[in-house]
Amino acid sequence: RLDGCCISLFAWASYRMAGLNASPQVHDVNDELRSADECAQEADLSQRDPFDSLEIFELIRGIKDPEHPHSLEQLKVAQRNLITVDDVKSRITVQFTPTIPHCSMATLIGL
Repeated sequence: RLDGCCISLFAWASYRMAGLNASPQVHDVNDELRSADECAQEADLSQRDPFDSLEIFELIRGIKDPEHPHSLEQLKVAQRNLITVDDVKSRITVQFTPTIPHCSMATLIGL
């Protein structure tokens, strides 16, 4: 049995999806992972481990899109080549590509 709240939520979600990229293009995921040597170096607490774009990408690639059951990587919202790291200045920039130009959910994703 669905109560009014659930029905309203379903109607709102259906309304939000209507005509707003209801069927996005899904891409293959990148299988790039850190080597065993890189993982060992990161685990060594006696050495400073600088950030790099792969490390940041690994943190955000699996975030699910709020409107679709796919990850930001599958939708190409997040891509490693759009991440820049300036470890010296402690600055990381993540550019993203919404699935549609006027995506109202970009702030909900947290990007």
